[in-house]
Amino acid sequence: MRKQKKIDNTTHHDIFYPSSKDRIIEMIEECENEYKSKDKTDSKVFIVPHASYQFILPLLVNTFTSIKDDFDKILILAPSHLKLINENSSINLFTTSYDAINTPLGTLDFDKESIKDIFHDEMINDTYFEEESSFEQLYILIQHYFLNKKVIPICSVIENSIQSKNFSTILNKIIDDKTLIFISANASSYQNNTISYMKANNLIKELQNSPKLLQLQKKNIIDCCACGIIDSIAKTKLYKDKPYNINLVEIEGKVASKISLLETRDKCVYHICATIKEI
Repeated sequence: MRKQKKIDNTTHHDIFYPSSKDRIIEMIEECENEYKSKDKTDSKVFIVPHASYQFILPLLVNTFTSIKDDFDKILILAPSHLKLINENSSINLFTTSYDAINTPLGTLDFDKESIKDIFHDEMINDTYFEEESSFEQLYILIQHYFLNKKVIPICSVIENSIQSKNFSTILNKIIDDKTLIFISANASSYQNNTISYMKANNLIKELQNSPKLLQLQKKNIIDCCACGIIDSIAKTKLYKDKPYNINLVEIEGKVASKISLLETRDKCVYHICATIKEI
């Protein structure tokens, strides 16, 4: 007897994006009018933000319309904001036990074959996905632009160089030049405007070199929720020490190619979309 498919459901619609399929598609098409990328890139690694579509959809649309459909699988690497594990834990990355997830655009399949081959039982834990908002915004865009592509979602807490090195060892087993990778990350947390600007600007400068972010995070020079993930990518065989191009920056719904300090809010979050330089 064939095993019944285990399907999860999204939980953040009407918070970060509409529950209506028609409204989502309408929003995407509106963004395409202004932010659709004019060029396609050969790159396979992208930093994209997580927040409400009212802020980040232009950045996501710009990124997704720049991608060539010449990949076999999609990897989403996102930080766990729940911080359910401690800094010295031997297991610091997790994937889901579900076969697929229902979204307003339909059912998105996970790459269970790859998950089964690479992740042992202790690394399969749905707790880290129940309240984590940094995946669902990407699921929607993947369904819209890359129908029938399967996804491997990985949630992680990476606080030190040892955990980062261990994560890169896992990544080396998954990624090749036919793997599309999304790193879900914001350029700053919600802080005083001047501090957020300074830390986002520091992150952008560092990304354009060979990124080594965890040390800067511990020194409070930057404040990016996916520093450990970005450092881990920079330790892989395929993308060792590769710098990034910064494509767009968003602050309070205003999108630009460069950061400008806005004094209109006491607190803010900066978002970026960035592309690893082509290999």
